[in-house]
Amino acid sequence: MEGPGVCSFPCLPSCNTYGLDQTFIPRLPQIIPAFTLFTAFIPVFTLFAGLTLGLAELCKFTLLIFYPLFVLLWFLYRLPDRTKISLHDWSRQAGQLALIFLVSIFVINMGYVFEDSGKQLRDFKFQTTLFTGYEDLEKVPYCGGNRFDGSGNFFETTLGYLPMPLPANFIQGIDTQRLDFERGLPSYLRGQWSDHGWWYYYLYALLIKTPVGTILLFLLAIFCTLFLKGYNASWRDEMVILLPGIVLLAFVSSQTGFSVHSRYVIPALPFFFVWMSKVGRAFTGIPHEKRDEQNQSEQLQDDLKPVKKYPQGYKIVRVLTIVFLTWSVLSSLSVYPHSISYFNELAVCIPTPKTDEHPQIPPIQKPVSFYDWYKAIVSAGPRNGPRHLLDSNIDWGQDLFNLERWCKRHPEVTDLKVAYWGSYPVDLTTIPMCGHPSDKPKPGWYAISVNNIYSREGTYRYFLDYTPVAMAGYSIYIYHLTQDDIDRVNDSSATTNKNATTHKNATITRAR
Repeated sequence: MEGPGVCSFPCLPSCNTYGLDQTFIPRLPQIIPAFTLFTAFIPVFTLFAGLTLGLAELCKFTLLIFYPLFVLLWFLYRLPDRTKISLHDWSRQAGQLALIFLVSIFVINMGYVFEDSGKQLRDFKFQTTLFTGYEDLEKVPYCGGNRFDGSGNFFETTLGYLPMPLPANFIQGIDTQRLDFERGLPSYLRGQWSDHGWWYYYLYALLIKTPVGTILLFLLAIFCTLFLKGYNASWRDEMVILLPGIVLLAFVSSQTGFSVHSRYVIPALPFFFVWMSKVGRAFTGIPHEKRDEQNQSEQLQDDLKPVKKYPQGYKIVRVLTIVFLTWSVLSSLSVYPHSISYFNELAVCIPTPKTDEHPQIPPIQKPVSFYDWYKAIVSAGPRNGPRHLLDSNIDWGQDLFNLERWCKRHPEVTDLKVAYWGSYPVDLTTIPMCGHPSDKPKPGWYAISVNNIYSREGTYRYFLDYTPVAMAGYSIYIYHLTQDDIDRVNDSSATTNKNATTHKNATITRAR
């Protein structure tokens, strides 16, 4: 495994968006234990693997799936050597795996300062149907329940007496996270709202929020794997890299209670990036040994000279890798530092259902200068983003201070009505806020977050009929409505409705 895929990972807008706390720190502990587990089972690495696994679990509840996954990977990796490995070696490796798990549990307890560790399972109060045993969330008591407190079958009652080796709040956190998925939350995808999520939500989010160059680099790695020689490692080594990513992606996609945050799939991405780095062999070659045919001496014939052997089609793969990697970097940097609002070129091309009488995206002012054209092209992805995804995928309240800076550059704006989607109080800024927008267009200055414009209630969706004069980042649209603008839109809407009525009447007449 070489470098292009790994190099493109830091350039992924999602990494720049959510920072080190949600990308590199929790993801590095995922890969290192897998590497140390399935290469040589070196005893000195056991403690290190347990330490990094524990750190990963402290970062994401999703990574609890690593415990059964590690056992499965270990078994599959060693299965072809089952006749060569003695019972002693099997026992030693199983013991090392158990020690890794024990060290990781110790690290988790350290993270919670051993708070209520050892608490019996029967003493918890849960809210989900999974842990309470109720068939419906509405039947769960307000104070919570517990299927292990003796109200269940004999097996569940017996488990209830077991002391939990994890901190109480860690276990309660699992239940709380599960509750969100069981009760469901309003979810948005491709212009449509739902009370639940979709299994394909994260795949679709990756399609439109990953740089196209990175997607093409991944497809190139697949092509090299299937049709070109010299790019593949052994099936076991490739399994160790690919299977965790596939399992994590499948596990997250299976939780369809709600689909809101595409960042939930980030833990799976490092594995795919490491795997597609195989295209780097087109640059480095493969270590190969060749006999020196010019020497006739038998002794010299036995000496093997190391040379580099390049894989099949390496010249074309080199060019494509450079093009795709450059595309990824430039596409990501084009919206920096507004990476949270990044959407790739496919977001502009892929159509979405139109659900009401308003446009799908706000119109843009006609470009005049070169800078206007550049701004229009760069903003095309983020401006089309709300057609596909909302919430933390584009607007997490991050542009409030960009709005404040815009107001300082435009002192003529003294009364600004603001609909801000965020938790930071607007009153603590210097923004000249004078209330909130009404549910009908009126003359004045407005700053509206895209989550408010495309909200399920549709209170401010009428702003899509107007052209914003500016944007704070890519998540807050700034409007200056005049009475002429409002009258023009009203007249246009009246004409459209009249034409629609005429067409409907004509259709009915023809049907008669």
